[in-house]
Amino acid sequence: MSAEESRRAIERYFDLMGQGADFAECYGADVTWLVVETGQVVRGPDTVRDYVNALHATMVDLQTRRIVIGEENAYLEGDCAAVRSELGSRIHYCIAYDIKDGLIIAMRCYGVGAHV
Repeated sequence: MSAEESRRAIERYFDLMGQGADFAECYGADVTWLVVETGQVVRGPDTVRDYVNALHATMVDLQTRRIVIGEENAYLEGDCAAVRSELGSRIHYCIAYDIKDGLIIAMRCYGVGAHV
């Protein structure tokens, strides 16, 4: 899979998400979401979609800083406002996406899972 194919898959994912459409169609049948800090794993397209929607609902002032795309991976760096003052003013995170055949097959979230 080329980096351009990965870019198209990620752009489609974020486009559907931004439209409020069902972005679960961008996931492979066995997709996983791993919260690295806690070890929590969410599995399956609908369950992962619902988890991502619920996570976004808790994140205030969400900002994407950078997206890097490779042949079968993408990495998003971002931050959001901390909802608890002891965490400081912003929480920084990274999400790693594994992509195969135009679908996201796994995601790993670093940073935000232990704090939101």
